[in-house]
Amino acid sequence: MRKISGKFTRSIEKNPRSYRTIADIVLTGLIVCTALFGPAWFFTVRSGRAGSANPVVNSASMPVQSGQYLYYVLKKPEGFVLARARKGTSNQPVETPQEIASFSDNFGMTTADNVVTLQLSPDGHYLAIDGTRSDCELVWIFDTRRLTLTSEPANVSGSFLHWIPGPGETFLYRPMFPRGQNAPLDNSNWNPGLWKVNAVTGALENIDIHMSSAFLVDAVASPDGTRIVYSTSEGLGTGSTIWRMGNNGQNQVQMVQLPGGAQSIAGFFTWSPNGQAITYERLADSPTPFLPAGLWVMNNQGTAQRYLAQADGGHGYAPGWSPDGRKIAFVVRTNPGTGLADQQVQALDSGIGVVDVDTGQTRMVAGPVQTGVQINTSPVWSADSSHLTFAAFNPLNPIVGGKPRYWSVPINATATQPYVLPLSPPIGNVIAFG
Repeated sequence: MRKISGKFTRSIEKNPRSYRTIADIVLTGLIVCTALFGPAWFFTVRSGRAGSANPVVNSASMPVQSGQYLYYVLKKPEGFVLARARKGTSNQPVETPQEIASFSDNFGMTTADNVVTLQLSPDGHYLAIDGTRSDCELVWIFDTRRLTLTSEPANVSGSFLHWIPGPGETFLYRPMFPRGQNAPLDNSNWNPGLWKVNAVTGALENIDIHMSSAFLVDAVASPDGTRIVYSTSEGLGTGSTIWRMGNNGQNQVQMVQLPGGAQSIAGFFTWSPNGQAITYERLADSPTPFLPAGLWVMNNQGTAQRYLAQADGGHGYAPGWSPDGRKIAFVVRTNPGTGLADQQVQALDSGIGVVDVDTGQTRMVAGPVQTGVQINTSPVWSADSSHLTFAAFNPLNPIVGGKPRYWSVPINATATQPYVLPLSPPIGNVIAFG
């Protein structure tokens, strides 16, 4: 059994190896930075210049999409709590987040407790929450209609990867080690691969990818849910391999072999809307956690490889295709010459870049100059591909949380200066959001 992810994660086996894999190293940094930065998925809206002359959009006057919410993990004296706020048509909160559930076992009472991922299922009925503790990584599933929060799969330490598009509330999961006598085993042995987990029934399906789960880096299903692209790496200096298979593990094919080198660890795969192309990042094959990465694109057979731009590396921010399939938004590190930012998550300065897939033309559309804060991340496209909505904040404090704010920027190829518009006031005590 194995697993892969849009975030890199550490893997712990029953008999751990004496060395750390490249996924271990990259994912260690990602887990730390995600807890502090809270990657999220946002959408879009209008334009305007940043600054005191530009008012925040009046969210009270914006219509609410029925039954849809934005979700947050907040830091409280009693630990982490799950909260949500109704969202408007531009995916901005139209109210103060309201607490809806608490985590068990005092989760969030120590700085060793972190939240890595919040991701809604395609139909919005379930929210996956991936969290790390000092001794394990757990996934909680929140039923957004019944307001129940449960740990799933039970008796296993492992990490959430991605929901599989299409019918059936199923997600990709990387099992790391069993927890207790009731852990699901394969013929009385712990031999995990990539799991498909049903959020409704808890049923597990194992996909054998013919190597230890310690070597898995990332895995994402295609838009129609029929194929999975994933990558593996056997350790520092060995580079990585990109694979493709059917959603049940059939027809496994090696697509790309990247030998060890400066940027040779493939991950953060994102399929184009029509499933014909895949963008991904080549991260540094290095124990230094936050070196810049290369943004690449290939067709769904692994050929026609093209370098697009330099992106932020190691912080967990995946690139995103525009709905029309013509552009890709990504996070750019704006202080690449600062050595401290290679090692410390709090030292990152970042902005939002956009690249035209056909021409390769790249430009920065928002950053610290426009928003006045250090971190600008998590760009998401509007339905018509004309705008991006993103989050901006100074590094989140693991003790008290942080104050992310929603912004919008239009994507206009003729503009010489990006116009950004704040969509919401800062939201306090946030540890993670999605």
